[in-house]
Amino acid sequence: MTRRKAVLIVLLCAVVSVPGYIYVRYILIPPAGRKSAEALGIPYRAVIAHRGASYLAPEETEPAYLLARDIGADYLEMDIQRTKDHVLLAFHDDTPERTTNVAKVFPGREKDTLEKFSIGELKQLDAGSWFNAKNPDRARKTYAGVKILTLDEIITIAESGERKPSLYIETKSPERHPGYEQELVNLLAKRGWLGKFPETGLSKVVFQSFDKASLERLKTLAPEVPRIYLVDKEMAAASQFVKPRQTVGWDNLIRDAVDAGGGIGPVGYLGWPWNIGKAHAAGLVVHFYTINSDSQYRMLTFLGADGFFTDRCDRLLRFYGRKPAAEPEAILVKCGY
Repeated sequence: MTRRKAVLIVLLCAVVSVPGYIYVRYILIPPAGRKSAEALGIPYRAVIAHRGASYLAPEETEPAYLLARDIGADYLEMDIQRTKDHVLLAFHDDTPERTTNVAKVFPGREKDTLEKFSIGELKQLDAGSWFNAKNPDRARKTYAGVKILTLDEIITIAESGERKPSLYIETKSPERHPGYEQELVNLLAKRGWLGKFPETGLSKVVFQSFDKASLERLKTLAPEVPRIYLVDKEMAAASQFVKPRQTVGWDNLIRDAVDAGGGIGPVGYLGWPWNIGKAHAAGLVVHFYTINSDSQYRMLTFLGADGFFTDRCDRLLRFYGRKPAAEPEAILVKCGY
């Protein structure tokens, strides 16, 4: 290839790529995420610690939330369910089988759903040893025996450090916990966790759910709290979300998210620029889950993501150019783990 041809190819690539960049970044994806986030009292480029710092500690337990708080995450994220005796607690799965020793403590009940247990029964379970067995490179003896946490206990963790992160609360399986949105709002009001932090103007809580009806109930009970409509693979497939020229279903999901109140939380596989652009054009904040690598952060941020649910809040902070407030090892030692 002659030098002249090489120069022409470089110039052609530049001519094509610059308008392409402008088209993707500013036409398909209007730069509206920051404005929407500010209106809702949500940090722009939010660091949402998915089930706490769950890469480094057992999910939704004290060490995971202490780590996320002291590393500097914007949000402690959790799945809220209700026990038989109406205590709200943080637990992801419908049953305690995967992340506790329920089969040993209550043999034959390992497939029972959470609402069939009392809080006293669930507090007998070891919610940490599974993590050590699954992740020997991150195991710590002090994780063995850690307990399932109530929402009340997580609020205490959030407000007892030097930093006070916000809470990102999912109503998990609301069909199994009828009426518990009222109990959730009552508890948050009692603890003074509705409204905004006066120092920053950021909302103390964000509600999230895959269940639109649950978000609508929360909208009635606590209209001042931002609400994020979560979208999973099944919802996306049903909406033909993965096909760029067949976006009627995605338009419906956007309308549902607007009705529910403020934002949409799609699974990361669905981060197509045309969909992010439509969400921003509708005034929605877009938070993707669950994103854990720099390459994913980079691509989805370029395409317009306003923040991420992540198991690696330390890594995401560094990606955003925000130095973690402390190193994980130092935090764990300081907190007795």
